[in-house]
Amino acid sequence: MAKGFLTYECISFCQNYLSTEDDEDHVGLPPRTHLGRLAGVGHREGYRSVHVGIVNRRDDFERAHRVALQHLKLIEPLVQEHKSMIEQNYIDMGRPRKMGDVTKEHNSSFTRWFKQTQLLEAQRKRPSTEDEKLIYTLSQGPGHNVRTYQGYDINGYRFYTEEKDRNSENQNSGVTMLSYADDETNVKERFFGRIEEIWELNYCGETVPMFRVRWAKKVEKEGRYFTTMVIPDAKSKNASAKNEPWVLGSQVDQCFFITDPSRPSRVVVRRGKRSIIGMQGDANEEDLDKNGDPKIEEEFDKHFDMPTTSKVRRKTSLPSKGCPFTRRNLKVAGIKYSTANNRKGKKIAKRR
Repeated sequence: MAKGFLTYECISFCQNYLSTEDDEDHVGLPPRTHLGRLAGVGHREGYRSVHVGIVNRRDDFERAHRVALQHLKLIEPLVQEHKSMIEQNYIDMGRPRKMGDVTKEHNSSFTRWFKQTQLLEAQRKRPSTEDEKLIYTLSQGPGHNVRTYQGYDINGYRFYTEEKDRNSENQNSGVTMLSYADDETNVKERFFGRIEEIWELNYCGETVPMFRVRWAKKVEKEGRYFTTMVIPDAKSKNASAKNEPWVLGSQVDQCFFITDPSRPSRVVVRRGKRSIIGMQGDANEEDLDKNGDPKIEEEFDKHFDMPTTSKVRRKTSLPSKGCPFTRRNLKVAGIKYSTANNRKGKKIAKRR
């Protein structure tokens, strides 16, 4: 009994000594890079505070503000009201409505309409509830002094701007996200790009990280494991895209790009890796992702809307059998490709 009691006391002492429940430094354990930074924290190196009026960035400022508003559930009824008003104007004037016309007009006029309607509403009736006060505050927009960063930690990822990436050993400027291509189709697509700028908007003390992304073009899926695309150069005439450049930092995931050796003008994309294990009580990525796991390869994008209780096995690496690295649509000279046929339960490899 004495030996058992001594063993129990020793184990309890070691557990208490190496406990990770508090934020203190622990002996022998390196500090977690993203501990306390999952909500978003900018890097001091490369930090600047700029006034959008002085640097002539009011258009970008308004676009970033609009994107931030349209992702708030509290503002969603007002967004739908504004779109319905635009559609009714087309009907009243008898004008034919083309695909994307409502979205284009909504994007160009929503923040101005939102501010004017809330000012009139406040003159008629003083905001009384917390939601009414918050909506009125949001309608006035964020502060014109914007914080800009070259590095930002959020959701277990470390993001860099493309400019900082050039001087870094690791690639951290690649991002990917699932989003609706337009309001007409109601189908989500996966987009890829590189971060050009990182802004932090300030709404009366509440900060919202925004990434300006240069999106890839000509995305092609080659077989099961390879997706290639073209990322235009920042100074190229083809750099401008029809897709919205500003996105919420909390809604993107990390990926990295590899130059395609067969076509150097294109890149091959692979997904990034998060670092969130053991933080905030999360044992794995699924615990942190409340809406499923969008950080998976393209072949599993069709499962993004499945409930989190669904047991779908998602592979995060290439299989060890067969030829997973073989690109089916490209045959490189000098390499012998093999095919496997099933014959009486045995696999026989044939060489060409």
